[in-house]
Amino acid sequence: MEKIKAVNLGGWFVLERWMKPELFDEYNIPKSCETSFVTHHPSPKEALTKHWETWITKEDIVWLKQKGINLVRLPIPWWLFPEEISSEYPYVSPLKYIDQAMDFINEVGLKVMLDLHTAPGSQNGFDNGGIDGVLTWHHKKENIDTTIKVLEKIALRYKNHPALHSIQVLNEPNIIIDMAILEDFYIRAYHQLRPILKPETAIVFHDGFRFSHWSGFFSEHRLSNVILDTHVYQCFDDSYNQMDANTFLNYPFVNQKRLEEMEKIVPVVVGEWSLGAKQFEYYGTRDEFEKVFAKNQFEAYSNITGWIFWAYKIKEYQSGWNFRSLIERGIISL
Repeated sequence: MEKIKAVNLGGWFVLERWMKPELFDEYNIPKSCETSFVTHHPSPKEALTKHWETWITKEDIVWLKQKGINLVRLPIPWWLFPEEISSEYPYVSPLKYIDQAMDFINEVGLKVMLDLHTAPGSQNGFDNGGIDGVLTWHHKKENIDTTIKVLEKIALRYKNHPALHSIQVLNEPNIIIDMAILEDFYIRAYHQLRPILKPETAIVFHDGFRFSHWSGFFSEHRLSNVILDTHVYQCFDDSYNQMDANTFLNYPFVNQKRLEEMEKIVPVVVGEWSLGAKQFEYYGTRDEFEKVFAKNQFEAYSNITGWIFWAYKIKEYQSGWNFRSLIERGIISL
């Protein structure tokens, strides 16, 4: 496939309050995750169904295709298959709507990276992990075993779908998870999925926020058609907030070297990035700042396998996280 130029269809099948706050605010849902949503909303199935049918449509995919996007990363939850869901959590499976999404994305002519964004017990403790404030995935073998089973079922269901480009086995496992546990899970997932998937379907591993570690792993384990995913945000570490605007804007070129070095060992995608930042307050106009920040990131990611922007859209229009608005405002052009 050509270089990946992609966006994340975030907030669709895995809820995050900040992306569409009215879903949560109408009924004063206490936390920001889907677990809190389905356990506190008076009619979660009806609300979720309406959301799934309207948040992203075929027309959105047509628009992305017209703008030069060739792939979408589709975050999906672990509670797809009712038989794998613990009775203590009343999740609602979006499987039917994922099937429909795969079909209309294929009709438009884009490829899909299916991204397992949550796991039982949560792999990161964040809202995007399904259970805000909980981080127990790695404490129980049955959590990891269930994750493998879910991945197997995803692979069996979509292995022959013409839109399927890749499966990401787990999004953003927390940095505190022991690397031996994470490596073992990745090897198990690979050996479970590789015989099921077509040779041309890639298997994607997130770096667990320890990017440099993986050079040795991929040199030691000769794995077929795999991709290393790293997420590059310049907003969550306070050190970025201490930089002056020019230092901040040129920081993508610091990342560029390490990305290109890893690309010599294993294909690399920046699976999430954005223009989210505070420094624009000190740099001319916001539009000027965002245009330079976007240009520098595109250049920094130009010699690796690809990039995937987070996200296609969020509720807030005037935002460095809203790809559609950034295109419409003339900040980004492909």
